[in-house]
Amino acid sequence: MSTPSGSDAASGPAPRRRARRWWIAALAAVLVAGGAVVAGVLEHRAWVEAVAEYEAEVARVTAAADTSRDRAEEAYAASADALDEAVDGGRPVLDASEGQVGGPAVRRSLAEALDRAEDLRDAEVTYPVATLTVDEVTRPNPFRPETLPQVEVEVVDRSDPAPAELDAAATEVTEATGAVVEARRRWAFEELQAATTEGRDALTDLRSQVDDGALDELDAAVTDGEAMLDAGADAVDADDAVSLRDTLLGTTESLWADRLDQIVRERRQAARDDGVDCRRDRCVALTFDDGPAASTERLLRILARKDAPATFFMVGDNVARRPEIARAVVDGGHLVANHTWNHPQLTGLDDAEVRDELRRTQDAVTDATGFTPFLLRPPYGDVDGRVRSISTRTGLDVVLWSLDSRDWESRDAREIRRRVRAEVEPGSNILLHDIHATSVDAVPKIIDDLRDEDYVLVTAELLVDRDEP
Repeated sequence: MSTPSGSDAASGPAPRRRARRWWIAALAAVLVAGGAVVAGVLEHRAWVEAVAEYEAEVARVTAAADTSRDRAEEAYAASADALDEAVDGGRPVLDASEGQVGGPAVRRSLAEALDRAEDLRDAEVTYPVATLTVDEVTRPNPFRPETLPQVEVEVVDRSDPAPAELDAAATEVTEATGAVVEARRRWAFEELQAATTEGRDALTDLRSQVDDGALDELDAAVTDGEAMLDAGADAVDADDAVSLRDTLLGTTESLWADRLDQIVRERRQAARDDGVDCRRDRCVALTFDDGPAASTERLLRILARKDAPATFFMVGDNVARRPEIARAVVDGGHLVANHTWNHPQLTGLDDAEVRDELRRTQDAVTDATGFTPFLLRPPYGDVDGRVRSISTRTGLDVVLWSLDSRDWESRDAREIRRRVRAEVEPGSNILLHDIHATSVDAVPKIIDDLRDEDYVLVTAELLVDRDEP
C-alpha cells in the first residue's frame, strides 16, 4: 500500500471547511431576517393597537361632548325638582306654624333654610365648558412614519349651581320642616291640654249658673279633647288638635262672656231696684288695689262709718296670708275682685302663666270669702287682646281705671284728695291703694268731697256710659 505525500495530504480537507462556513453564514442571515420580520410584525401589531386605542378614546370624548350638556341639564333638573318639592312642602308648614311652635329657634331654622333654598333655586344656572384632550400618537417605525394628531373636544362637565348644592339645600329644608312639624305637634298637644282643662273648668263653674243645654257644645268638645289627648302626643294630628283647641277656646270664651254680661246686667238691675241708676246718677267708684293689708282693716271701719261701698282688687298671695281681712271686705258689703296672684305684668307671661295667676287668685278669694270674683284689674293696667281673652275664659271681665290718684307716688293724703277733687267726673273709676296708710288717711275727706258734689258711690261694675241702655 502506498502513502500520500505530504503536499497531497495537506491540500485535501480545505473545500469541506469552506462549505461549513457558508452554511453558517446563511443560517445567521436567515435568523437575522426572521428576527427582522418578527420585529416588524410585532411593531405593526403594537401600532394597530395604539391606533385602535386612540380612535376609541377620540370616539369616547366626542360622544361625551355630544351628550354632556344634556346629561348636565338632566342632573340639574332632577336636583331642582327635589329642591322644589322640599320648598313647596316646607313653606306651608312654616306659614301654618306661626304662633304655634314653642321655641322660635325651630321656626327660624326652617325660615333660614327656605330662604337659602329659594335663593339657590332662583339663581341663574350656567353650564361651564371644559376641554378634553386626546394626545397625538406617533409611530416610531422610521420606514413607515405616521402621526395621529392631538384631538381637543369641548365638554360640559357640570352645572352651576351644582346638583350637589341643590341636594344639600333640599336635605336641609326637609330636615328643618320635619323639626317644625314635630314641634308643632307637641305644641298642639300641649295647647289642647290647656284648652281642654279650661273647658272642663268652665263646665264645672258654669253648670249651676246656666241652662244645661247651653253647655252641650262645650261638653262635646271637652269629650273629644280628652279622647285625643288619651291617644298621646305622637298620635296627634296637629291640624285636628288646633281646630279642636280653637273650638274649645271659642266656646269657653263665648259662654263666659255671656255669663259675665248677665252678672253685670243683674247687678245693675238690682241697684236700680234699690234706687241707684248710673245712667242718670252721678256715679263714681272708689277702688283699692294690692290688698288686703293691715291698713285695710282701718279702711273698712272708715267705709262702714261713711256707709260707702268700694271695690277691692286683691292680690291672691295677700289673700292667702290674710284671709280674715278678705272675708271682712265681703262681709262689709264691698265687692272683691282679682288683681292676680303676685302682681306681674301679664302681657310678659305666657298663656299658662297668665291662667295660673288668675286661677290661683280666684281659688284663694273663693276659699277665703265664699265669693268668686268676676272682675279683673291687670297690674299696671298692662293688658292686651290675648290677656283679655284668657281673662274672659277664666270668668273675669277686665276693668281698668279712669282717674289715677297717684297715691303710690305722692304718699300725701292732702295731695291725693286734691287730685281726686280736681279730676273727678261722673263715671270716674278712682284708683287708690289700701296698702298705703296715707291713702286710707285721705278717704274720709274724699268721700265727703264727692257727696258734697252730689256724687253717688258705687262698686265698679255699676259704672256705665251715660247713654248705655
